[in-house]
Amino acid sequence: MLQGILIISLAGFLAGELARRLGLPRLIGMIVAGIMLGPHGADLLTGEIMGISEEIRLLALLIILFKAGLGLDRGKIMSQGSVAIRLAFMPALIEAGVVAVAARLILGWEWLFAWLLGWIICAASPAVIVPLMLRLKSEGWGVKKGIPDLILAGGTASDGVAVTMFGITLAWITGDFSGNWGMQALSIPLQILGGIGAGYLAARGILLLINRLSLTGNIIHNLILGLGAGLGLVILEDYLPFSAFLGVMVLGFVLLEKDQVLARRLRSYLDDIWALGQIFLFVLIGAEVNLEILPQAGPPGLAIIAIGLLVGRWTGIFASTWGSAIAFRERVFMVIGDSAKATVQAAICGIPLAMGVAHGETILALAVLAILISAPLGAWGTTFFAPRLLEKGRVDPTRVRIQETYKFLVAFDGTPPAESALRQAARLSRQMDAHLYILNVQGQEGKSLTLRRLVDIMESLAADLPYDLETVRGNPARVIPRLAADLEVDFVFMGKSNKGNGLGDVSQQVIDNCTVPVILLEEQRGQV
Repeated sequence: MLQGILIISLAGFLAGELARRLGLPRLIGMIVAGIMLGPHGADLLTGEIMGISEEIRLLALLIILFKAGLGLDRGKIMSQGSVAIRLAFMPALIEAGVVAVAARLILGWEWLFAWLLGWIICAASPAVIVPLMLRLKSEGWGVKKGIPDLILAGGTASDGVAVTMFGITLAWITGDFSGNWGMQALSIPLQILGGIGAGYLAARGILLLINRLSLTGNIIHNLILGLGAGLGLVILEDYLPFSAFLGVMVLGFVLLEKDQVLARRLRSYLDDIWALGQIFLFVLIGAEVNLEILPQAGPPGLAIIAIGLLVGRWTGIFASTWGSAIAFRERVFMVIGDSAKATVQAAICGIPLAMGVAHGETILALAVLAILISAPLGAWGTTFFAPRLLEKGRVDPTRVRIQETYKFLVAFDGTPPAESALRQAARLSRQMDAHLYILNVQGQEGKSLTLRRLVDIMESLAADLPYDLETVRGNPARVIPRLAADLEVDFVFMGKSNKGNGLGDVSQQVIDNCTVPVILLEEQRGQV
């Protein structure tokens, strides 16, 4: 088990970084690493780790769906009218139909088997799509019209449609179908409505425990409650008819609507957890891919996958967005962004073969082929085309965590007030993980600090912080504002002497000329 965890962590991270340096999304490198390391490749992953692969992937998917719900923008989704509702079923339905027709004509399969393949292939992958859409939101692409939010909301609900119809079709084929077909079909809206209701109730329960009963003491306790509720929804799906994936996303969404402070703090911690979770998710998805069965798919299988994506997915997205304010280029991007397949296919593609269904091996091969084609292309296409097809808007910090690196400039001349300024800047830098720029302005007259002395001071006050030393000559009142602008710092720290010496003489001039906030600290007090 420990060996498997070590291999997945290191190999997944290194492969992801290699992909990033090649200009590809990290997840592509992770999936390739999984294929190479898995039981169908070098077989370096132990049986213990592969035995719980499905559970690990489910936990990682739970994290990213919860995180997605904590960032959904209700206003943007509502502004598009019924588009989100249509996206919940039309792309999956139309792509499944197109794949079924193609399988019927190209492979000569009976309709039930063709539709079974269609319901497997049509599902979009939340594991691939959700992190990509969250990244677009953090960068501002398409946020004005809520394009990432529509893909997130519609894509997750459509997976429930695909999985439900897969189960109904499989029951027809195996003869296990019982009950009225119409009642079975009604389970689709019940899955969606049930997921919304279950997620809402779970969120209200968490808020009751946190705000009314004060059960938790810190954000870690809140995070445990949130993830525990999400995992409870996943387990409960085995006993009640609702979409757990949709429920987990609604759970996060309701928490965001009711308590934005809590949602922001949860997002921050989930971002850090996801950095490791995504490695396990995508490496283990890749490990499930068996390249040896691909020859069974052959050129006909490639044609079916291509027809499903190029005809079915395009038609479904354009039909769902018909009559909306979404521009043509934005619809094209939605097709690309909603095309990746991996999670659902990896979870259900082996079931027909295990149950002895005819064409089971070919169905498995076609699903694997769909993953290998659509996951890398969808991930790369989303990253490549977003700046070219979407409009960049203002990032909403209440919906996503904005990664910022703060920079502080400290004007230092060795006096006690300047030392107080350096201590204050160092303290805030530790809290915000900021970068320090230490500026020593040496005048034409008087004793100047040597570089060695500056290094010694930094080693004693801020050795644990990233910093750069700048030593220049000139008028401090001019040099400090100019350097602050050149370095694009967020704050300037400097001392203010009560005796009228040192930097205190020019502090007012710096404030007048500086375009960023200036923090002055009085001599011997260390107060702002």
